[in-house]
Amino acid sequence: MPNWLTFFVDTIEAINAPLAVVLKASGCREGWLQGELYRAGREYDLRVNECALGHRQTADLSCGEKPDMFAEIKIVGANYYPKMRGYIEADVERMRAASAPGTERFMILIMPRCDAKTALGEYLKSCSFSTKCVERGWPNFRMRIWQL
Repeated sequence: MPNWLTFFVDTIEAINAPLAVVLKASGCREGWLQGELYRAGREYDLRVNECALGHRQTADLSCGEKPDMFAEIKIVGANYYPKMRGYIEADVERMRAASAPGTERFMILIMPRCDAKTALGEYLKSCSFSTKCVERGWPNFRMRIWQL
């Protein structure tokens, strides 16, 4: 199995230019990123939307039968609907509650650049879900990945 944190960071680094374009395509951003991560992780049997995390909910990404790893992706900017904070936190709590011993869990947050000064924007800058976090920035977006 790969070092998943490194895999996610390196893959998003490699696709940052096309991702910056797709961030403007409302309604398909997360699905596109899932597909790109799937393409990069096929050799590790990375799966998309297969691992159950509760009633009628699945993890965006998973690997292994127990599973060995699962991850959630959120793409959100400061000017997005304020309920997003609740959605992000609910995903993190669902992942924490659903994991088996030894399961690696990741929250991948992509934030398009935004000049809006909002409560959600401040939250996105300061939220933290674990001490293990990798942050990267590009001209059109920022990325934060927590290993939970």
